[in-house]
Amino acid sequence: MKHLPYVCLLTLGSASAFAASAPSSLFSSNVEVSYVQQSTDGVSGHLNGWELSATAYLGKSDVFVNAQTSVGGDLGNGADAASLGYRIKNVASLADVALTVGSDETYGIALHRALGSGFGAWASYENNAAGHDVSVALSKSLASNVSLDLGYSWISRDALADQNQWSLGVRYKF
Repeated sequence: MKHLPYVCLLTLGSASAFAASAPSSLFSSNVEVSYVQQSTDGVSGHLNGWELSATAYLGKSDVFVNAQTSVGGDLGNGADAASLGYRIKNVASLADVALTVGSDETYGIALHRALGSGFGAWASYENNAAGHDVSVALSKSLASNVSLDLGYSWISRDALADQNQWSLGVRYKF
């Protein structure tokens, strides 16, 4: 229940931001490389690193698998995660929704919406055994199968100080 305000804000914000444009699925099989800069509340400076993620849809279904790992820099190697999800297209004519369950007792919800002119918006909430993450991202298509993603995440862990993370990634859809 302590996460309910985040879910409500995420849902309301997504609905109001996307109400004027037509829905379109931004979900696809893809691989992404991202540069990440993470800061921790009460600690000066930040950590830099790289993340690699991949998502693959199973056949022509709406079921997908996702894997993510950190691959160097100050954040180190091997902060790995894997999840299984299901996509629901054009929910309430507002956005596409994905529901996920994954490693480390993780479950989440993601909203994706096309904004027009090659732009898309993403918002997600993920809860795990140690806390939760709320993320937003803006995506710009550079070509039919390549996009640039700028994201921001609020990371809250029960036993640690809160963290914030900026990311800039290149995503290739296949």
